[in-house]
Amino acid sequence: MGTMNPEDEGHDPQLAAPEVSVEADGRLTVPAQHVTELLRSIARTWQASTRSGVPVLSTEAGPDVSLEPVTVRSLADALDNIANQLDVQYIHITTRSHGADD
Repeated sequence: MGTMNPEDEGHDPQLAAPEVSVEADGRLTVPAQHVTELLRSIARTWQASTRSGVPVLSTEAGPDVSLEPVTVRSLADALDNIANQLDVQYIHITTRSHGADD
């Protein structure tokens, strides 16, 4: 299953809103770490919503729509996996760019 931070136990997880910057040429950028933090915070929020074991109500899809906890946990795991894959790519890029400077 997904990774849960033990520090989050018993607490409502807060979403980590990414910091957006505007570059000199007008491009918008978000620090890579903030992207993975956002994905993981969404995953933690979804995981926390399944703790009771009852179907999770989806307010976005309408009042009568609910998802089974196993489905929500699977979606949370998928977000965690994407964050991990991004971290691997970021580490590879950072390592390669720092190696070129040496």
